[in-house]
Amino acid sequence: MEYLEVSRSLRVIVDAGVDGTGQCHNCVVHRLRVCCLFFHRLEELEITYCLCTPAPVQLMKRGLFACSPVAPTLAVDLHLLEFMKTLFVRLTPNTTAWCEALECFLDAQGYQLQSKVCVVGFSCNAYHWYSVLTIYMEDHITTLVHSFSPSSIQQESTQPSNYLCARCPLCFGGNLERAKTDQDDLDCIVCLDACFTQKRTNNPRNSAACDPPNPTNTVFIPDSEVKVMEDFIEKQRSCSSNHHSLAQTQQEDRFEDGMRVPVSVLDGCGDSFHAADEKRQKASTRFFADTGLMALLCRHDRVLWLVNMTSAGEKQHYALVLVKNLFEHLPSNMTVGLLYDIGCQLERSCHKWKLLDDGILSRLKFGISVFHAYGHQWPCQIVYHPRKCVGFGLSDGEGCERLWSSLKMLIPILRVSGYHQRLFVLDNQIRHFDKKSFSLFGQWLDKKWSLCKRKKMMAWEALCELHVDMQTLRHEWAAQVELQTRPLPRQSKNKGSQQLAYILSLEKTVEDYQSHVDKLENDLINNHVHDIVDFNLQLAAAKGSLSNASHALRQKKSALGVSAKTDLYLLKNNKWLQTQTNAQALKTRIREQLCQRKNSVNESHIQSHVESSLKRREPAILKLVSTYNNLCGELQSMIRLHKAPPGAIPPTPIPSKGIFQLDVDSDIWQDVGLGECHPDPPRWLADESVRKGIKLMLEIDRCNEEERRLSRERSVLQEWFSVEWLSVQTALEEADKHYKYHLKKYRENLVAAYVKWEARVRHIPCAWLPSRPWGPTGEDIANHLATLYDPSVIPAAEEEPTDELLEETSSEGGEGGGVVSEDDDELLTAIEEMALVEEYHIGQANEAEFSEDEGWLDDIENEGSISPTLTSISSWRNFLSTHTEVNFSLENAPCDLNEVHFGWRELHSTLSQCPF
Repeated sequence: MEYLEVSRSLRVIVDAGVDGTGQCHNCVVHRLRVCCLFFHRLEELEITYCLCTPAPVQLMKRGLFACSPVAPTLAVDLHLLEFMKTLFVRLTPNTTAWCEALECFLDAQGYQLQSKVCVVGFSCNAYHWYSVLTIYMEDHITTLVHSFSPSSIQQESTQPSNYLCARCPLCFGGNLERAKTDQDDLDCIVCLDACFTQKRTNNPRNSAACDPPNPTNTVFIPDSEVKVMEDFIEKQRSCSSNHHSLAQTQQEDRFEDGMRVPVSVLDGCGDSFHAADEKRQKASTRFFADTGLMALLCRHDRVLWLVNMTSAGEKQHYALVLVKNLFEHLPSNMTVGLLYDIGCQLERSCHKWKLLDDGILSRLKFGISVFHAYGHQWPCQIVYHPRKCVGFGLSDGEGCERLWSSLKMLIPILRVSGYHQRLFVLDNQIRHFDKKSFSLFGQWLDKKWSLCKRKKMMAWEALCELHVDMQTLRHEWAAQVELQTRPLPRQSKNKGSQQLAYILSLEKTVEDYQSHVDKLENDLINNHVHDIVDFNLQLAAAKGSLSNASHALRQKKSALGVSAKTDLYLLKNNKWLQTQTNAQALKTRIREQLCQRKNSVNESHIQSHVESSLKRREPAILKLVSTYNNLCGELQSMIRLHKAPPGAIPPTPIPSKGIFQLDVDSDIWQDVGLGECHPDPPRWLADESVRKGIKLMLEIDRCNEEERRLSRERSVLQEWFSVEWLSVQTALEEADKHYKYHLKKYRENLVAAYVKWEARVRHIPCAWLPSRPWGPTGEDIANHLATLYDPSVIPAAEEEPTDELLEETSSEGGEGGGVVSEDDDELLTAIEEMALVEEYHIGQANEAEFSEDEGWLDDIENEGSISPTLTSISSWRNFLSTHTEVNFSLENAPCDLNEVHFGWRELHSTLSQCPF
């Protein structure tokens, strides 16, 4: 910490002087030759050390980090280590390849190394412990600042824990007692998912012998807590197994305790997902010691906790230990929305086996993530889908998938790492993601707010064209949910009709398989086969499917009684029933093939052969869609010719365009017109305007929830920042002088965040009036901008593309509504810096007009009688008052540049009011 202060965070080269061992008379002095590794050279340094002045301390004063705490033979430059630390969170942290590349580079420069192990092994050791110490220092400064927080005197039972507040200020910061403005709104939304690609092999290269634990804070839940939850679940299931085995023997479909969908629907969802099958092996425990990860993230994609998985399947105790840990850090009145790809199955287990306390279950609302909704039954979707479930807003629950995508570069290196090293690398990567998302809070809120307003406006415009009032839509939606989530009638009442429909479906399937086999045989006869091996495999598979379907059809027909055979004969002669049954069977097959296709897209790596296989299946699916639409046309013709039963509703055709997107509101999920005929069908079933209006109503409701949540998060962000600002200001006044520099750096980072955030969230209305202002004054902003746009550290641009770039940005950015990507922000920042640098150099060339400020940067560093702050503010005031071209050029710029323009005007107004 002392060296970082002296070197201004490694910006200044420090002259270490001579060794201080000459003042020590009682210690034994040793001499040591150390090989010093720099970016561009290799030096050999001889130092003297004793117990009072150890060698690592002397090397640190020279800006070198020792590879070992006692008698080091290699030391690495701090600049090199800092570069490695910055680099290895942005690409695969392969320290061996890095050291070998550096060795080859230095060898080409004429620096001969004594041994390869010296660089590779010791440099990796130095890099690791340098990272540990920097993390330790950052955590120490953060803890010091929070110890002066005024919120620490409040009762902890009314607010989330300090850990959660540090993990995500938007979710758990600020005054959450008044954050809930609607009784249906959830206090926070989290998502949960597992990943089986982040494995670790069994004891790779004897790594357990050289893999000590790391003393840094971690987001991983200890294995001991996971084991306790696993034992508890096994005990609960064994105690209640007899009771539930008797209940399962009942044939009647019903609602289980605490559930909102019947048993038949839950069973169908469980069969659709591999994650619901705990016994399914996704990773071999024979070859892998750690089989994967499970994460709990907030809706802003910030990791709350991770669990290291060691089982072959996705066991429920991993998810439950994460949920239980979350509620232990929350006050007793906070409600949580949990999005999980099998959220319905997790809630079922919690109620069935009493896996969570009633106090937790009453405050926990389960949902299914948007990306996995297609695999659930339709009744499950209308209850658990976040776009149809009250309280989730526009949260998608796919933050874990984005996390796994960001961590995929670590898969090869962590596959062969040690246990503790693997956890440390993952923790370090999570820290990098936290810092990156922290600076983008303002951009995230701005983007989500603009998207929400745009979706809401489009939905309102479409709803107004339907001329259906909201009260009618809400009534019809409630009736639809109530009817479509009813348990199925007793199987004994309609068992015969189900068997007949199943037989008709099997007959259609046998016909399709037979036509497929005939087509393959014709291709062979006509010599249209290109790959005989692949053809034989396809023919064998087709014949096998045909044989199985034919055998099942014969068994079903032989099991029919006399009356059932008579009904089957009558059904075959009833054109309406036959066409309707065939259409329903076709629609079921289309749904199954679409789900299988999307599941293949999600779980595969999308290699070229996978893509070609998926492309080959598309014509078959489109052919099924075409056949189904033809049947729908036949049913519509029968209704027009009065050959259909009274109250018959024509089924909706499936549009071929967009069929593979499998949207949750697609007509593919609903069997309108394929069920029993109703003399007086409800409007949600028969009225197309009402059906469209229900979708739009749900979208407007979710947008309203999202607006309220974003307004709360905007207020929470300002309150959290104001407390953080007051804490660091108090720490600067009361903390020890040795921490002053690092506390000032902490404050500078807050000012930088404020400059990025405030302009982005200014247009978002607050849910309540914040109790404090943001905190930074005009002088703080001026000092930050003076450092940010200091021409001494920004190289002058050789070309002059500023005006053209500004014009292109202005013309292209008008349609985005202020929502831009991170790359666009970096481009705009570069444009602003180039414009400021150019304006400064133009002003510097005019000596007559700017003679007073010619050496203002030198005055800041050299004149001790003049305050650097006053000199900086005076120079910036003159600079801003003279250069009106900046204001003129940014006046008609897009949203981001307008924010900069507003900031410059505000800064100019603040500086003009200063007495100096």
